[in-house]
Amino acid sequence: MVIVSDCLKNNLDEGCIKVASTFAKRLKSHGAGVIAVNCDCDYADEKISAGKTYSDPDLYRAISGHEGDLLYIPFASNTLGSAIRTFFLARKSRRKVHALFALRWNMNPLTKFLLKASGCGIVALSNDSYEFYRSELPKIDVTRIRAGVDLERFVPVSEEEKMNLRRKYGLPEDKTIVLHVGHLKHGRNIDAFLDLEDPVYAVLVFSAVTEKDPELKAKLEAKSNVRIMEEYLPDIEEIYQAADVYVFPVTEENNSIDVPLSVLEAAACNCRVVATGYKEIASFEDAPGFRRIKNDEVRELQRIISEVSKEPDVQTVTIARGYDWNKAIEDLQDLIDGKKTEN
Repeated sequence: MVIVSDCLKNNLDEGCIKVASTFAKRLKSHGAGVIAVNCDCDYADEKISAGKTYSDPDLYRAISGHEGDLLYIPFASNTLGSAIRTFFLARKSRRKVHALFALRWNMNPLTKFLLKASGCGIVALSNDSYEFYRSELPKIDVTRIRAGVDLERFVPVSEEEKMNLRRKYGLPEDKTIVLHVGHLKHGRNIDAFLDLEDPVYAVLVFSAVTEKDPELKAKLEAKSNVRIMEEYLPDIEEIYQAADVYVFPVTEENNSIDVPLSVLEAAACNCRVVATGYKEIASFEDAPGFRRIKNDEVRELQRIISEVSKEPDVQTVTIARGYDWNKAIEDLQDLIDGKKTEN
């Protein structure tokens, strides 16, 4: 197998980057080749500069040095540009291409035609997208892979350890700490955190690689019960472990990848979770401490957080167990090796 991607990085603080880089690093440990295109990371076998169509000879020279099908993970996901590149990858390499799209856009007729003509298979990360591709591209094999959270890294901690982590990061020990990890933009309903009042204290960890809304940032910084973290956090699991409630208020399409990894990481730490039914979240099983909210309830976070905080016997970790990276890698390998069929 050969992974080809333009979103392979060392610092994993964005959803598409985390999906692509985690798949690449873990599959490489199982013998896959990794080719980074127009991006930089220290685990790629080769780093190639290529044009928008991926018609460059250097790319196919690099591919020829590895055996097996291609797994293509584009940062742009299922756009026309990605369809063009999928077509060229298939035709010029003369290999089967499996396109993994972490985010989903509506497709125009040319995009659909090129994906069909490429003979590719599509890997979907949510049931919602799986059904979408099966409907829009009925002659293409579509497979759903449940990914991904590292259940060895993101783990529950004791109350004593939680307080120690709060002291380590300068967080209040006597407040209800609400966490969100992602992008600072209105499309994700981040302004809902402006409504929160004491004793709720919001910790907002924003990606360092995406543009931030300066007006919204200024409003959040003016709140005494809001802490913004913008630096890359190599031990991000400790922030989840220090929190009481994780909030995912996204409602608008294409403002998160299909399976919001931050929600899974919070659940793996057995943190209470309040989330909309965005994409794959709609498929999560119910569990004590997990509250799926309607879109119009996003402006009622203070009340909902108070209610969820009182729920005993939190078991959100059970949600995360179905999305273990180890199982996702096994399923993807079976797909590439022909052992896993369309599901």
